[in-house]
Amino acid sequence: MANLDIGSRTPDIAQVRIAVQRSAHVQRARQMLVAAGIAALSLVLIAGALLTQAF
Repeated sequence: MANLDIGSRTPDIAQVRIAVQRSAHVQRARQMLVAAGIAALSLVLIAGALLTQAF
């Protein structure tokens, strides 16, 4: 006999909601890290450009 209890395999709506929130949080953290990296890189580039013109 086959196991036809499909309902036990479907995730609960609360579990889905928690997984989506966790995924969204990770995505926002990655975006913030990328933005911080770009800001730091631009500061380094500006400082380098100012130093090359000063000397």
